[in-house]
Amino acid sequence: MTRKILLGAEHSIVEPLALFHLSDIAKQEGWEPKIVLSKGPDYENFRKSIKEFRPDVFGLSLSTGNHGDIKTMFNQVKKENSNLRTVVGGPHPTYFPTGCLEYSDYVVVGEGFDSLRRILNGVALSGIVSVKRTEEFSSSNRKEFYEENPIHRENPIKSIVAGSGCFYNCAHCYNSNKMSDVPGLEAEQVQEMEKAIGAKRFFPARQRPLSDVLLEIEHVQKVAPETKMFFFQDDIFGGDIEWLRGFSEKYNARLPFHINMRYELVNPDTAVGRERVSLLKKSGCTGLTLAIESGDEHIRKELLKRNTPEDLILNATEYLGKNGFKVRTNQMIGLPYGATREKTKMNLEADLETLELSVRLKEQAGLPTIPWASTLAPYPGTKIAEYCESHGFCDESCDVVGGETYRTSSVLKHAKEWVGPTLSPEDDCWLDEGAQSTYRTQLKTLMDYFPIFGLIPSGHNVARDFLTKGQMGFKDIYNLMKKHDVFDKIHEGKKLEARLINQEDKSSSAINASVRHHVYDNDLFDIK
Repeated sequence: MTRKILLGAEHSIVEPLALFHLSDIAKQEGWEPKIVLSKGPDYENFRKSIKEFRPDVFGLSLSTGNHGDIKTMFNQVKKENSNLRTVVGGPHPTYFPTGCLEYSDYVVVGEGFDSLRRILNGVALSGIVSVKRTEEFSSSNRKEFYEENPIHRENPIKSIVAGSGCFYNCAHCYNSNKMSDVPGLEAEQVQEMEKAIGAKRFFPARQRPLSDVLLEIEHVQKVAPETKMFFFQDDIFGGDIEWLRGFSEKYNARLPFHINMRYELVNPDTAVGRERVSLLKKSGCTGLTLAIESGDEHIRKELLKRNTPEDLILNATEYLGKNGFKVRTNQMIGLPYGATREKTKMNLEADLETLELSVRLKEQAGLPTIPWASTLAPYPGTKIAEYCESHGFCDESCDVVGGETYRTSSVLKHAKEWVGPTLSPEDDCWLDEGAQSTYRTQLKTLMDYFPIFGLIPSGHNVARDFLTKGQMGFKDIYNLMKKHDVFDKIHEGKKLEARLINQEDKSSSAINASVRHHVYDNDLFDIK
């Protein structure tokens, strides 16, 4: 009898890319795989699928944020299916393996390709399963998944990766940590994995063979002919210039595509930066997502470990605009202000400084097409979380709960004035409860309306007036958009206006979603 493995992930409009490759590995080892998605907090579809499919192994890709609900679900599943073996892998198990052992038989850290083979073949012992060797991405057969998930098949944008990992060290990212930083890993395990991976961290920058990427693209176009665009979900696409040269030649602009990129790699003042932009244009790339994060250079460099000068941001954005690219920028607000060596603006004024940079970019470069903002989620174990704990912005109990904490509200407490590196939890300089509550409300509203304010001349000043007057409902933001001709500045803006007027949910989150999706469909991705 063929053994079965059920592979699961949190439901998202982005396909579960890792599971496609793991599914193929299971087939290679003689197992029957099935991929299923489910939404928290109860994850009922996982339990339903286990009952119907009756797998021997249940494997789940897990991120920090929904780990608490997953633990509850796993414990229930084990009670109902005593012979079921369970496996977790992904970002959260990689950096918090010991906690995952409380509810999973196998906890895969790092790349999971060879680890899954060893689990399915009975070679790996239960417990923490470390990397013994790396291997290339397996094939990505999506046919069955698209047949069972028509919403993903019919989505005109298909996601793919041409590589994994990153060579930067941003403070808010897990991948900046070394394997030796992870609690629960034995020194011998760490040394063995460092040797197998060839690096000190789990996910160094790694490029897939060009032929494999092209085969996957051809496969997707065959099984989902509705596809109009690809979104390469790599942290950085085309960092390897030699690989990009080959891709530009052989991909031949089959379909337009969007990528994630770093400003440093498209620097128009360098020959390689100009060449990279030229190769992207030739390949059929139509847009880039670039992270600015903060409008203050000191905060970017010292706090976030992103040494990106403002001149580079301005010049590269303008250069991309001249070459016909669409651009989405990412920003973070609600950062732990007040403990940097250089004095900075604080709280709302610091957030508005970030918005002001976005406004200047739009005025000088005609971009970004859309600016996007989120609040900082200090994921436990990251350098930024350690920074927050040491200075008093949060403590160890400040857990990040929920799959999209960065889209809800700040979990930090904030200082009322700049103190410098000596700032500590014991200092008498923290916002009182009322002021902190007011700032959190302003943060959430600014985050939701950031794309709107970014289209308004002096939008940071307009936002300040809007956020401090205390009237932040739908009529207020709608009247503001009409006053500053925002609908005239958005492609197909009249359609957006009608959509906002007619939609039932008029919360700031719903307005943000409508604005983003309209701009995505009609301008950034242009897939209408």
